[in-house]
Amino acid sequence: MIFELAVLVLVGVFLLLLHKLNIKATRRFIIAFIGVLIFQYFTQALWLNQNLEKWSFLYLDVNWILTVGWAGIIVVSMSLVNLYFPSLKEWSKYIISLLLISIVGFLAEWVVVGLKIRYYSPAVKEVLSGIMLGYGKVPIEALYYIPVFMALITSFVRYWEISFDESASNKKESPKKVTKRKKKR
Repeated sequence: MIFELAVLVLVGVFLLLLHKLNIKATRRFIIAFIGVLIFQYFTQALWLNQNLEKWSFLYLDVNWILTVGWAGIIVVSMSLVNLYFPSLKEWSKYIISLLLISIVGFLAEWVVVGLKIRYYSPAVKEVLSGIMLGYGKVPIEALYYIPVFMALITSFVRYWEISFDESASNKKESPKKVTKRKKKR
């Protein structure tokens, strides 16, 4: 119960701070939450999430607390990059965000594995190299799979943000006034 509450409080505090800087932070969080939730649903066979409260599981091994945590990492990282590097091109911000998300994500993976919350399925263990990092807790393959998975989710977030922004700007534009031509006699 302590882990679940800690994640909720930590992400909640970050979201409140981000909301003061950017009103769209909440929207970004919701999009990221949906993206992570979809990802977790389709990859649930790879991970075993245990030692969490029963109320935090949505479906089989899909845990909404871990979803909140991953979405928080994504939103905070993307927002910090936008805050500190506003003039960079989008692709540069994307790469820096992905790097930051990957570093924090690796640390988060290390924490959940160390707390015996996350385990790897037998099928995953069979294909791992056996090289472990972070005091022997996280497989070296995490240096690959975290950035790849996060690239998919951050792309999902950016796509929907751009779509919502375009939709909003199209609604704000007023339609051109149509004038009738005078009939010639």
